[in-house]
Amino acid sequence: MDLLTRGKIERIGTLARDVERGLAGEDAPIDADGYLGLSRRDIEKYSMLKAIGWKVAEITKRLHGSSGPNLDGVEGECHKALVKKRGEPVHQGTIYVPADVLYHQRDLTAANAGSGGYTVGTSIGSFIEMVKNKSVTAAMGVQRVGNQRESLAWAKQTGGPVITWQANEATQAAESTPTFVQATASPKTAIALHDLSRQSVLNISPAGEQLFRGGLADGVALAGDQAVLVGTGASGQPLGIVNTAGIGSVTGTSMDYADIVEFQTDVSDGNAVLNPSTLGYVTTPTIAALLKSRQRFTGSDSALWKGSVHEGEIEGCRAMSSKQMPTATMLFGDWSTVIVVEWGVLAIEVNPFTDFKAGIIGIRAVWSLDVIVTHPGAFSLATSIT
Repeated sequence: MDLLTRGKIERIGTLARDVERGLAGEDAPIDADGYLGLSRRDIEKYSMLKAIGWKVAEITKRLHGSSGPNLDGVEGECHKALVKKRGEPVHQGTIYVPADVLYHQRDLTAANAGSGGYTVGTSIGSFIEMVKNKSVTAAMGVQRVGNQRESLAWAKQTGGPVITWQANEATQAAESTPTFVQATASPKTAIALHDLSRQSVLNISPAGEQLFRGGLADGVALAGDQAVLVGTGASGQPLGIVNTAGIGSVTGTSMDYADIVEFQTDVSDGNAVLNPSTLGYVTTPTIAALLKSRQRFTGSDSALWKGSVHEGEIEGCRAMSSKQMPTATMLFGDWSTVIVVEWGVLAIEVNPFTDFKAGIIGIRAVWSLDVIVTHPGAFSLATSIT
């Protein structure tokens, strides 16, 4: 059975698996939210800047009362397919971008160094990408629920029935009522704004296209990743794990083997291990390096953190480091208990009249999501680690 056929049958339940498929160069399952099942060839051909150029021409022609060129090619077909799933966008300059494109990585080709207009040209050198934090929550196994249209609310059971053992046939069961609370999710929208010259849109090199796409995808992914970890729940942000009431805590001072094990004990004692394969630690590179140099037992040669600082293992569980985490902190838990709810897909909105005299085009990336920590007891946090 080929990958595409398998994708039609099997539901991919987490964003982590979707990303891994993309990194491996495999076709995405067509039934996954936001995916269209594009072939690798179509993904390689997809150009965000070409789509933007077509959209600018379409808008300006329409304003002049003539029928301008419609968005076509692989970009147009993808947009039309997503419109069928989601409905017509409110903003006439909107371009829907499939998840196949966002989570697919391509090798970098030569382009000019710098930014903006400096990507236009021949072969002065390589485009140097800005340094970015590493996204970790998708890889750890958070669940993704996509293509929502309304705010969500569902019942969460917090108490079960009272069990009575019959001493004899006349013993009656004690009456009890299960208790519930309501879990809710509503759109929290992240926006990024870019200005590009008309010439850049028309003439940008393949490498510039690649980096423009990567910048948008990385920016969106990192915003969502940070929301999952440390979202404040205020000022328009989702509420992330670290700031959720009810998560466990471990003393970070002079962290040793007993403290590392305590993370796992906290979660297990709370009956919150729902998926053992998605248990894992996330911390900063500095703390990862500290634990790599710290032995489990005095006089032994077995470090608390095994593997590279980038990614390793702690006591049988996956461990990753990223500067998305606050300084001197470490978080452990069952990452499958976190749900990232998405409303639609990444939308690129085009304004061809941002600076009409200079020919500047405004490009806005919009993504709406929320974070639900279904079981706070599935996580434990250490701060002020030394």
